[in-house]
Order: sequence, then C-alpha cells, then structure tokens
Amino acid sequence: MPETPDIDCVAIFPTLPVRDVRETAEWYQNRLGFALRFYYGDPPTHGAVELGQATVHFYPGDPNPDRHWLYFQVEDIDETYEWFRDNGLETSDSPTDQPWQMREFNLRDLNGYH
Repeated sequence: MPETPDIDCVAIFPTLPVRDVRETAEWYQNRLGFALRFYYGDPPTHGAVELGQATVHFYPGDPNPDRHWLYFQVEDIDETYEWFRDNGLETSDSPTDQPWQMREFNLRDLNGYH
C-alpha cells in the first residue's frame, strides 16, 4: 500500500435534501446569518450558503432529519444563541457545557435538521 500523503483538507461541504432549495437558502440567510454562495438552475436544483468557512449545499429531495444533522463551531456561542433567540428562533435549550468539552445548544431548521 502506498504511503499516505500529507493531506490538508480545507473544507467539507455537507449536502442535504430539502423541500425547496431557494426557500431553504433564504431561511439560512435571514434567520441564521449565512450568505448565499450560489444557486444552480431556475428554479434552483442546487444551492449553497456559507457562514465564515462553513458551507452547506442543498438539493431538492425529501428531508431526512433523523439521519442528518449539522454541527457548527462558533467563536462566541452565547452571543450567537442570543442573536438567534432575538431573531425568533426556538432552541431546545440554552448553551450548556457538555462532558465532551464542548459548549452547545440545539435548534432545528425549516426542514427539521438539527
């Protein structure tokens, strides 16, 4: 087996099935502060939004929130949580320190993804 090269992965783009690509991208922009990266097609058959170095792609399909979820690490989780709450988002809890050395809270998007 050849020696493994030194691979520097610079990004990962999770791609989720959603009911409506445009509606989902706009929700991420308006409710979570993401920026539109692109739409492909009219109506869109693919699209992506980004927040800092994080990018999420969407395509038309049946959402499957029981099998997929997204985890974002942000610099100030408490400030982010307050902004989300002020923006009308409902979360399952407030930021909580977890035994795995992370501070986190949970919310669902319009397709049911955590």
